[in-house]
Amino acid sequence: MAAIDAVGKKRGGGQQQQHRKSIDTFGQTSSQYRGVTRWTGKYEAHFWDNSFKKEGQAKKGRQGGYDTEEKAARAYDLATLKYWGHTTHINFPLEQYQEDLEFMKNMNKEQYVAHIRRHHQQGRWQARIGRVEGNKDLYLGTFATQEEAAEVYDVAAIKFRGRNTVTN
Repeated sequence: MAAIDAVGKKRGGGQQQQHRKSIDTFGQTSSQYRGVTRWTGKYEAHFWDNSFKKEGQAKKGRQGGYDTEEKAARAYDLATLKYWGHTTHINFPLEQYQEDLEFMKNMNKEQYVAHIRRHHQQGRWQARIGRVEGNKDLYLGTFATQEEAAEVYDVAAIKFRGRNTVTN
């Protein structure tokens, strides 16, 4: 079997079928992966935290929008591993997450899920601050580094919550 390069052409000559998955799945909201939907044109990772009850409903966790199902599935896997541990059902083999499992040990559940949300799928970092301007989240932008995003968050936190607020 000939290898296929990044633009979908078969190396070594020969014909290849055009990849049509994005065309064939247009308009579908479900995914082949657990915890992944497609409502906004991007794939979204979601999970439900049944330990949090408010007015009889579970809390829905959203890990962000992704360009591919696989990226969304990995975000779902990481969040559920943090919440429910190694025995939870995930999309990919646990061995693929060893480095992530070590990293998440230093954060509580909410911090780690926020980390997943902040880390943009193309390697950029998103900054937002919650409970401002009418108790809503305020989007602060995306940044090339974690430090830049943290600095912008810190400035906003001081502006909205005062000099004694917790910063990075």
